[in-house]
Amino acid sequence: MEVCMALPGVTSPSCIYACTRFRVRKTALLPREEYLRLMQLSIPGIVNHLARREEYAQEIADLAHDFTGAQLIEEAVNRSLARSFSHALAIAPGDLHLLTAEYLARWDIANVMAVLRSTVHDIPRQQVRDLLIPAGEVDGTLLDRLLGLSTCEDVLEALQGWRFYPTLAEYYRVCGEKGVFARIETELYRQYYAKLLGPTRSGCSGCQELNAYLRFEIDSTNMKNLIRLHCAEEACDITVVDRTMIPGGYIPITLFRRLYGIETEGEFISTFLKTDIVPVLARAVRDLRQDPGFSGEDAAELVWQRWHQHRRPVHEIEVAVTRIRLHQMEAQSRRHPFSVLPVLTYLERKKYEVFNLRAIARGKAFGLPSERIWQYIVL
Repeated sequence: MEVCMALPGVTSPSCIYACTRFRVRKTALLPREEYLRLMQLSIPGIVNHLARREEYAQEIADLAHDFTGAQLIEEAVNRSLARSFSHALAIAPGDLHLLTAEYLARWDIANVMAVLRSTVHDIPRQQVRDLLIPAGEVDGTLLDRLLGLSTCEDVLEALQGWRFYPTLAEYYRVCGEKGVFARIETELYRQYYAKLLGPTRSGCSGCQELNAYLRFEIDSTNMKNLIRLHCAEEACDITVVDRTMIPGGYIPITLFRRLYGIETEGEFISTFLKTDIVPVLARAVRDLRQDPGFSGEDAAELVWQRWHQHRRPVHEIEVAVTRIRLHQMEAQSRRHPFSVLPVLTYLERKKYEVFNLRAIARGKAFGLPSERIWQYIVL
């Protein structure tokens, strides 16, 4: 397999070409000013605007006979994202291809779990298909085949060639059993991060920085899961917390376990301040509120207020944290221009562009004011 660093200090031409392509493609993503312009348009106006952009013109043209309005926008941008994933895998050479494929496997997990849940809850197949975004191993052809099956057992059998099938086979008990899908999904993501973090320890260019990004991503996911469990109508025991946490982050699972059991403000804040999430959260709120004096202690106090009231963090803060995470990834990609980081930075930015356009389309369809929709935009 070709690697980017063919010889010490020498980067292969194919790696330079691929990374340059992704940096160029990133410059074509929608800027802030264009989002502000879209906010002022009606849904037909947004469709016409996207139809004039190269990234979405073909999808709009292909789907215009079958869909209209907000659904046309969602279908078109989802297809554009899937095309971006396929394009990335097609042009990324050697170790870039391997790491990109490993990274995109998260979409396979999301798609498979959506199909499994649809068989139990009898969700219309077309409705599910509209939400799926083929990314890699579980491609569009296989997804269509899965959607044509009527039982979980048939779906599982059809997935025997999937890399994560052993996990499905080990943890699957009875489709529809309470909590079974949540347990399967958690274990799939545990395996996903374990596989992805493995290659990043091999010393390839940018892999150490990718490792750091992924570990913080795991911490953020675990914190969201912990708060979700704390907000549940019925308190769960500590074994459920352990099953829900994903190992591999900076924050040890034992600290999350301690946080879950804390009932006093002082102990919660002192424990929360030990996490690596605090500096990022403080910076996010500083940027969001334009408050340069907002400190780590203030951030811990903010989380405690929501935690104590069994309320989830406000969505604006989650979006602000995501923005900072993306900015950190972009900064590292500039430091390592011929590594997997420019590839993944582009794909993450493209993903959030699609999420942003879907948020605008849905918000417009439900008649939400622009300032409310803007709270969901990640730039």
